[in-house]
Amino acid sequence: MKKVIETIRKHGLISENQHIVLGLSGGPDSVCLFHVLNRLSEEMKLTLHPVHINHKFRPGAAERDQAYVEELCRKMGLECRTFVVDCNAIATREKMTGEEAGRMVRYKAFAQVAEELETGGVSKDDIRIAVAQNADDQAETILFRILRGTGTDGLSGISYKRRDEKGYLIIRPLLDVTKAQVMDYCRENQLNPCMDHTNQEAIYTRNKIRLELIPYLQREYNSNIKETIIRMGKTAAIDGDYLAAEGAEAYREALREKGKDYIILSGKVLKDCHRAIRRRILSEALKELGLGDDVSFANFQSVESILLSESPSARTDLPRGYYATRVYEDLKLCRRSESQRKEDTGLRIRVMTIEEFNRLSQEPDRESFAAFDFDKMAEVLGTDFDRRIHLGKREAGDYLPIGETKRKKIQDYYVDRKIPKDERDEVELVKIGHEVLWVLPWRGKGRFSPKYKLGPDTKKVICIEKNCEL
Repeated sequence: MKKVIETIRKHGLISENQHIVLGLSGGPDSVCLFHVLNRLSEEMKLTLHPVHINHKFRPGAAERDQAYVEELCRKMGLECRTFVVDCNAIATREKMTGEEAGRMVRYKAFAQVAEELETGGVSKDDIRIAVAQNADDQAETILFRILRGTGTDGLSGISYKRRDEKGYLIIRPLLDVTKAQVMDYCRENQLNPCMDHTNQEAIYTRNKIRLELIPYLQREYNSNIKETIIRMGKTAAIDGDYLAAEGAEAYREALREKGKDYIILSGKVLKDCHRAIRRRILSEALKELGLGDDVSFANFQSVESILLSESPSARTDLPRGYYATRVYEDLKLCRRSESQRKEDTGLRIRVMTIEEFNRLSQEPDRESFAAFDFDKMAEVLGTDFDRRIHLGKREAGDYLPIGETKRKKIQDYYVDRKIPKDERDEVELVKIGHEVLWVLPWRGKGRFSPKYKLGPDTKKVICIEKNCEL
């Protein structure tokens, strides 16, 4: 307990009167941290909010862990907030490992509880999210990152504190405590934590590092290998702090545009930077998009190759569905958006008199629907044309009428509009066959076909809209 308090004070992790959202798995590390913070709570006037996630990885055992944690909290007079999530299903859907899915779910749950506290009147500055990685986890993490080809940021290992994507401070008070010390504390205080038998099976990379690689290095090369790795990590962290400050300033200069699922960086600024600062800029941008953990050297190389490519629309894929692409001279970093995952939700098509339409056209958002001369369309396309109108994305052969007889390939239209190549497959089109009637608005106005435009002789109007009520 003394070591934990020293870490808390040295790194300014917790102050008096704060609310601590605590990840409580039921394992030795989290139970140890829970017990220590509960003992500190009276002295420091802390309010603990234990959170347990049942990942449904181990049927039966997962439910026993949940029951243990909830009973432990009850004995200490605290309510446990439990989330039950099928992480295997998420991993399959999002094409990630089960470990990645579990981590994503955990931090999302912690942030949700923190948001609820803030909504309830607790200042964000008085909320902490506490997780229970220990010194052994630090050594294993650094080795794991070395094997994946990390940069200097990865060598610095797990930080004592960091902000999550929503601005909440995540703290790790056990980072200076070894696993052996955690186990001793649990025994001395008769805590009887849950033991996950899969941690003793070399089935995951991290388990293999802990069970096979580290013992081999201790036996054959350095009996103090874990301590050596941790010292190296602290040295790398000092250098990293300086470079991070320089990179943050350069990032502000390079940032040209930021949206929910993308960031555009100035190609000129990036090219003029030293490579060390350039990678800091890229790292900062990817972190803002949600890909902040251990982007590999190979990933950075591939992004740099896009930046320096002669192609104005070159692209490379990154982990978990992220990608980088050129937008003319600039660099765009993206994550797969919800709009890229959802299915076509269809159209609403109505035929009305010109009088009805004139009343409708007074609505302020004229871009929300398309209107054409019904009789003109029926004459050219046949009386059943309205049954063939559909919503889709671009296909080979698609074209947009630009007059009564002229047409333009939809590809040429995208180029004229300077729609980035990686976004062209997201633009929605209302079509009959390959004839485009309406390019729905995308980063600005859409485009209507002039071929069937309304005129003085129009008697009937066909209105087409997507996901809205007229």
